[in-house]
Amino acid sequence: MIDLIRVFVSPGTVFESMRSYITAIPPLVTLVVCVCIFTALQAWYMSDDEYLRVIEATAESSSEMSNQMAETLQRTFLRGDRSEEEIKDFLAHQRELTEKQREAMTSKEGIQSARRMQTVFVPLTSLFSYGLIVLLEATYFLIAGNMMKTSKQWSDWIGFTLWSMLPLVLLLCISTLPTILSGKLDPYSLQAPLSWIPGLETNVFALTLTIPTVWIVWIRVVGMHKWIDKPIPICLVVVLIPALVGWLISIGSLQLANPYTM
Repeated sequence: MIDLIRVFVSPGTVFESMRSYITAIPPLVTLVVCVCIFTALQAWYMSDDEYLRVIEATAESSSEMSNQMAETLQRTFLRGDRSEEEIKDFLAHQRELTEKQREAMTSKEGIQSARRMQTVFVPLTSLFSYGLIVLLEATYFLIAGNMMKTSKQWSDWIGFTLWSMLPLVLLLCISTLPTILSGKLDPYSLQAPLSWIPGLETNVFALTLTIPTVWIVWIRVVGMHKWIDKPIPICLVVVLIPALVGWLISIGSLQLANPYTM
């Protein structure tokens, strides 16, 4: 169990000790427990005002997109033999329903319902997302390992991926801490040094380049170097490819729904 802590400061030592056999159970249990706890905590420590702000911003953005899409569909593919007046009446009815749904979501009961749903569904969706990432990255590392003529199996690379992802515990902890202390949603700024620079507080590139992300890259490069006995430059290239892809995906996701500019 000491390796769960030591991997943060001396990944080379940890992975060198696991050359013959690497277990995935300790990091897997740690990550699952932390994901469930920290994502559920945010649901109940976020203030009603913050919930209201996020829900209203999300509802406004989604309703605008859905209304535009509905109007386009009604005037083209779904028009049929209806008149322009009938289409306008239908769209007005749809907007009225959307507004009622928005009022229900932002009511006291709606916020409490959102808390209950977040307590259950956010941990589940987070576990699914992280699980998919682990499987994809382990498959990528398996292919890269075969190209480097290593004898590691897919299960070994799953273990490697899980051990090297342990800095996610820090990401979850630090992103939840502001919510617990102040009730505000602040998932990035405490762990994104570039966002501390004036003018970059809401920049998606700065917000997504976090300390845990860089820490994972460092653990993987040093760990892979010791684990499969390959030169550091080669390990760096192998590790940077999924790291850059993941960073670009994070940038795109945050660009769609930036909690700092919503």
